[in-house]
Amino acid sequence: MSSKIKIMFKRILGLLAIVSVLASCVEKRDLSKNIVVSHILSNPDGLHPFNDNSVMRSFIFNYTQKSLVKLDLESLEYYPSLAKNLAEISEDGLRYTFELREDIRWDDGTLITAEDVLFTTKLQLCPLTDNAQIRGNYTSVIKSVELYPENPRKFTMIAWDKHVSNSTIYSEIWIQQKAHWDPDGVLDDLSFEDIHATTFKEKESWSEWFNAFNHGDNRYKPENLVGLGPYQVTEWETGSYITIAKKDNWWGESDSSIYNQNNPKEIIFKIITDDAAVFLSLKSQELDVTNRIGTSKLFKLQKHDYFNDAYHSAFMNQYSFYYLGMNMRPDGIKRKAFFDDVTVRRAMAYLTPVDEIVEVLLHGEGSRQVSNLSNLKKNYNDTLELIPLDIDKAKLLLDEAGWTDSDGDNIRDKMVNGEKLQLSFQLSYMSSASSKEMALMIKESMWRAGVEAIPTPMDFTLFYKNAQEHDFDMMLGGWGGSASYSNPYQLWHTSSWANKGSNFCGFGDAESDSLINAANKAIDPEEHRNAIFALQAKIYEDQPYVFMYSPKRKLVAHKRFDNTDFFYEKPGFIINNFLLKEEYKNMAPMP
Repeated sequence: MSSKIKIMFKRILGLLAIVSVLASCVEKRDLSKNIVVSHILSNPDGLHPFNDNSVMRSFIFNYTQKSLVKLDLESLEYYPSLAKNLAEISEDGLRYTFELREDIRWDDGTLITAEDVLFTTKLQLCPLTDNAQIRGNYTSVIKSVELYPENPRKFTMIAWDKHVSNSTIYSEIWIQQKAHWDPDGVLDDLSFEDIHATTFKEKESWSEWFNAFNHGDNRYKPENLVGLGPYQVTEWETGSYITIAKKDNWWGESDSSIYNQNNPKEIIFKIITDDAAVFLSLKSQELDVTNRIGTSKLFKLQKHDYFNDAYHSAFMNQYSFYYLGMNMRPDGIKRKAFFDDVTVRRAMAYLTPVDEIVEVLLHGEGSRQVSNLSNLKKNYNDTLELIPLDIDKAKLLLDEAGWTDSDGDNIRDKMVNGEKLQLSFQLSYMSSASSKEMALMIKESMWRAGVEAIPTPMDFTLFYKNAQEHDFDMMLGGWGGSASYSNPYQLWHTSSWANKGSNFCGFGDAESDSLINAANKAIDPEEHRNAIFALQAKIYEDQPYVFMYSPKRKLVAHKRFDNTDFFYEKPGFIINNFLLKEEYKNMAPMP
């Protein structure tokens, strides 16, 4: 048997194994059952209410957790969720007063109170919570929370300064029950002054409490993954599926809001990393909904009546983007100094075949990305020019930076701190068929200039861990965007690199930090726009990322449900609002 046939045979066996595993997680697929099977691309990094930060985690939290205010997917305006109204704002712009709804109860039947909000806010801000990747977004805004003894549902968030995120800061803070997590009041004496102190002085009782709170059980054990949403996690089979089930006697059952429906009995999130397996699952109607199918696969499905008869599908613009991130601050030992020079980083941009990737992998269903801000947003800096594929230009820049092929092996090299380095590095990416193909296209293009990019696949958990630890050379990543204001602090402030937040590459200096602060504090639209424009230009010039493209979101939903509206804003649909049609309720099971 030839090597090619052996490889093909192995791939077929692997695909059959994948499909077998996928089919096993939903026994006797029955379209008459009021169960939504939703595709997700990977395991979430966890479902801890504060410590995890992946797109998949946020997707599931739409149905298991609740925040005070939320962005409406259709109007793209904020609406009160757990609060009666949006914040009442003081004249100086520093005090934001809310009152909680009177009908919201925890799973044990007790009413939510402002004490729960106070407790939640402490956890979001405290240095002992393992959420360094996003904590700065909140500690830079929230100074403290003030309660009103005469009204247990009323509280005021006091801000440090005027900030564009002040009124919506609670939109991504998932409110937690104090009585559930801290029934003994261990954190009652933890003050906001303690939390914000330059040198945090922890008490032994606090440390013990947070050690238990940060434990992995609160990320993965279903019974610990509690929240105010209409669904509770009931099963988690790592690498296979996560099931959430409709709660009994949930507080929002009589609410008319589309966000407070719990129409499906269960929602099963099937983890499918292989695009071919997603294709087969849709073809056999093993999936009800996805926003993660590859472009070419959806094009193929849309050509068939059997698919169009069973599913709604669409390509929708979105705010997300993909990028190549380069380690600007390597340790020089494990990770070598390939990309500490902006000239080299710009050369990498000229070597990245973005247009070809969009055309080949996305069939044109995507747009070039030139900035850290989506071109769908009004403050996008439209003066920045796209960087084209230009091998000759890249070669000149690499020559200028001292990277030449001195030994004739077709790989450029350079003496760095007395060591001869070859321009040969790992290109890390999260393992999937489309990412692999993209990495190979990048590798081939870079090789034409004497640069060796070595594609290195890994699962999401390791990929994300390495990024936070700055343990990479070049990484192929993506950020899920939103129509709401995206605080640049998380991705671009220098403290977010030092604290191992989401500034993976080590971008930034005093100038960029000041622009971030100016943008966040500027309430005047023109001042805010000027700062955001300048920050985009600074990032563009320093080239920590090769900004690649924004793909169109591919949305698919089964026609056996009503209320399957599609939206530009993530995740693109509202699964808890899906309503099984009457004609399907008495349908015989599929053979």
